[in-house]
Amino acid sequence: MNTFRTIFGLLFILSLVAVVSTNVSADSIDTNKTDTIIEQSDSAAVGASDESVYPLSPERKEQLISYSRFKNFWRFGEFFIGLGLLSIILFTGLSAKLRDIARKARLKFFNWWLYFILFILVYNIISFPIDYYRNYQVELDYGFMNQSFGEWITDYLKALGLTALLGIIPLWLFYFIIERAKRWWLWFSLGSIPLLVFLIVIAPVFLAPVFNEFTPLKDKKLESQILTLASKAGIEGSDVFEVDASKQSSKINAYVTGLFGTKRIVLYDTIIKNFEDDEIMFVMGHEMGHYVKNHIWQGLALAIIVIMLTLWLTDKTIHRFISRFQSRLKFDKLSDIASLPLALLFLSVISFISQPISNSFSRYLEHQADIYGMEITDVTGESAAIAFDKLSAFNLSDPDPSPIIEFWFYEHPALSKRMQFVRQHRTQPLLDK
Repeated sequence: MNTFRTIFGLLFILSLVAVVSTNVSADSIDTNKTDTIIEQSDSAAVGASDESVYPLSPERKEQLISYSRFKNFWRFGEFFIGLGLLSIILFTGLSAKLRDIARKARLKFFNWWLYFILFILVYNIISFPIDYYRNYQVELDYGFMNQSFGEWITDYLKALGLTALLGIIPLWLFYFIIERAKRWWLWFSLGSIPLLVFLIVIAPVFLAPVFNEFTPLKDKKLESQILTLASKAGIEGSDVFEVDASKQSSKINAYVTGLFGTKRIVLYDTIIKNFEDDEIMFVMGHEMGHYVKNHIWQGLALAIIVIMLTLWLTDKTIHRFISRFQSRLKFDKLSDIASLPLALLFLSVISFISQPISNSFSRYLEHQADIYGMEITDVTGESAAIAFDKLSAFNLSDPDPSPIIEFWFYEHPALSKRMQFVRQHRTQPLLDK
């Protein structure tokens, strides 16, 4: 369970924010983004010798199959482990005890904040062995991890601190509205809109740099090509950065993020090192497609709808559960701050069941961005296909997952489908036609 993703995922509104910030505003060209800012040594396995990674060697292919199988298992395992941890905190009465301790803070706002800090500390203490195994040891075993344990735990604690600092905002809004409105699910959904926008605006400038250094692209020729492409796409005022992601992981990525004055195009230093210029230009064309086609705003709209429906279903089911188990839970209403793990449990189940809806929409947007990337650039379909093929090799991404895995979990179309599309879309550069 990636620390940054899991902790923010525990705070349900921020897990739903992630639908937007990871699907669209921080879009990756990979097929299945399980890595975020801090998910990332055995550099001999990956990155030390490009020839050992791409083209895919038989040994590397065995690693890809093994890693893909593990991730498929983990998608379900992570969900049930999360439910189990929340249930432990809830049904042992620990959540109620944390609430009683937090009541020492007289003002309700600080009461809630103290509870939240205690809650995330307890949850992360319990889940730390799992977090360590998935996000450090597994990544190390497959040759991705470039951090020492000390460096990794430092990022882990940074993420924990950010969550404790920022998480109180949506938490306060949630319980404040529940206490005052019968249709709290509607008012909270509407109130989350500025939170969503605010997070997407501030994340590139204030949150991401906590973990990595973002600098102007050093390759000025490549920067000029990207800016020329942006001008061709009608995008003005966008900055191009490279990030030292290799200090954490050898995985390859690129994304577009931010809104208004904070919008920026970001390339991992690993993609700059391992991709040819025409492959990068296709990637950039894809990213610009999200801006031109207003995918960020479409993603925001979908996120609000998902939040509203998820909270509505929670409201229709959770009160009966509280009434039945109140003696064991040691609270009798949702507005009690001790109900947080129960709310998270209900929201996790509903979100897990409904995620094919948001993922299907995300795959549609990604395909539209692929089309735009081919239309705005003059690269061949083969060059674009090689970019996807390299992603598979370097990130150990399964190019041809089972249909159910793709349908349920993939935010991007399978790489094999994307490679087939770009090859059929164009066989030679536009300039040669």
